Amino acid sequence: MIMKKLVLMLMAVTMMLPIANAQDLSKQQLKAVNKEVKKKLKDYKQRGYEIFGSSHTLEAALTKHYTQMELKGEKVVEVTGFSQAKSRNLAKAAAQNSAANSYATSASQQIKGRVLADMAVDVANQETEFDKFYAAYEGKVSQEIKGELRPSFAVAKQNPDGTITVEAYYLVDEDAAHRARVNAFKNMQNESALAQKYAQKVSDFVNERVTPGE
Repeated sequence: MIMKKLVLMLMAVTMMLPIANAQDLSKQQLKAVNKEVKKKLKDYKQRGYEIFGSSHTLEAALTKHYTQMELKGEKVVEVTGFSQAKSRNLAKAAAQNSAANSYATSASQQIKGRVLADMAVDVANQETEFDKFYAAYEGKVSQEIKGELRPSFAVAKQNPDGTITVEAYYLVDEDAAHRARVNAFKNMQNESALAQKYAQKVSDFVNERVTPGE
């Protein structure tokens, strides 16, 4: 009986967490969350998507997700993964890989943009080598960031061909994301003469926040 009561208490506390977090929002933030939730609910309904892999309702999952984003601001990054597979497990794993690759691609493109803007003279005669550098960095970031992806919610729909399409949303702590980028750059320096040559300049770019989709 004691164990049963303890389990019930823990469940009650867990269910109250999103509400408690929402109470920490300002009126303006709460309005922004509600607006985003309504927009997403309408969009998913029109496209035939339902909550995936959760006992919560889609509205509750969305509310918790956007509440966390409002509360943490730039301390957290939203990353999205997409997949289509014949089984739920495969679709889930593929969505996570997609999210890691999405973040890594954004990180690589951001570095490329900063290099082209600030190091045009250096790039002029080394485009091929720089392209190799971007690709290597992207691969390393994908490996590093994957372990930092924290599942927030996912939606899915069943397709006529029997496959399932998934959109999965993750929240990544910016400090963890920063460590992932730094580690990726450090790990590739032994493999890239270019990374060693421009280590100081490029490391400044690596430290800059990355937001996929922007």
